[in-house]
Amino acid sequence: MLEVVRQVDVAPTIAEVLGFEFPCDGKPISRVVEASKGCKNVILLIIDSLGFNEYVKHRRFFSFVSRVESLGFLFKCLSYSHYTTPSIATLLCGLRPEKHRVWKTEDAYRSTVKNVVVVASKLGYKTAVVMEKFGALSFQNRVDFVRPVENVSDVKEFDAAVCSETISVIDCFSPNLVVAHLRTLDKLGFKREPIVYVDSIIGKIVKRCGSGTLVLLCGDHPPHKVEREKFVALIAFTI
Repeated sequence: MLEVVRQVDVAPTIAEVLGFEFPCDGKPISRVVEASKGCKNVILLIIDSLGFNEYVKHRRFFSFVSRVESLGFLFKCLSYSHYTTPSIATLLCGLRPEKHRVWKTEDAYRSTVKNVVVVASKLGYKTAVVMEKFGALSFQNRVDFVRPVENVSDVKEFDAAVCSETISVIDCFSPNLVVAHLRTLDKLGFKREPIVYVDSIIGKIVKRCGSGTLVLLCGDHPPHKVEREKFVALIAFTI
């Protein structure tokens, strides 16, 4: 039977796998924690608009992702917003939007709410964030490696830059925790070509991760046009 989890469970799961406590609204996903024993690193790839139903419906085009999914877990993950910023904040803070109150990127600069990346960095773990420039810079001087990506009009070019920067961080610094954000599906939709493109980007990043890594692929929110949908896909597997 398919297990239902919540976005607030992602941050405490990351903390539990890395070996520290992170009090929040969520709780560690036991199946992921159990399967990740011995893992020293975690990478969270946030896939914009990766709704659960859309992933299942178009799984045949996700050749790499569906293959690694079969080696790990697929969860139906409750999302609390149909917008990117509050959803990413929920994933990283383990709090619902009404608690973290990061509704837009500007709020992230003023927020004093703890997030799992900053806490991990303070505890001595090497951490990295790769995302759109304005969002990424809210982590400046709070995490070890910040790689801002210019918000260009060609979203595939944007995701290619995220891929390149993420691989560079992994290759050069071997961080314990990486968070990166891919946006192609949100802009181009669930058509074969964009899906295949995103799938290839994910494959390139994952293949550069070392052994002992937990990989989490999670949607931030369902597609904007599907207002009644509340769930995103969360795929977890270890290398």
